[in-house]
Amino acid sequence: MSLLAAGFNPGKIDGVFGPQTKKAVLSFQKSKNLAQDGIVGRNTWAALGVNCNTPPVHHCPVLAEGSSGPAVGNLQRLLKTNGFNPGTIDGIFGPQTKAAVLSFQKSRNLVPDGIVGIKTWTALGAHCS
Repeated sequence: MSLLAAGFNPGKIDGVFGPQTKKAVLSFQKSKNLAQDGIVGRNTWAALGVNCNTPPVHHCPVLAEGSSGPAVGNLQRLLKTNGFNPGTIDGIFGPQTKAAVLSFQKSRNLVPDGIVGIKTWTALGAHCS
């Protein structure tokens, strides 16, 4: 469950733990009688339904031009590491990121569609599950 699903608005879902997110965490912690420290530790994760004893899952969502967020930033870093210029690593899948994806896909004999799915993630070296 997310803070939003639990009824606590963290603001824009942008991968940044800003003041609105902290306020939502504090409100959530208060509602669950947890220590109100604004830190998402084991007890807060558990109250959100996350089992901290299992290994993390690395999701590789399907991305295309217009996508944004932390997964796009990860994509941009992987493209850069592989020698393709996505432009500024800003978490925004714009025209330059798309051009880098197309070039990468062509270089790996993948279907050059500009869409980042499991085959493109895998070729980039991402560990998806």
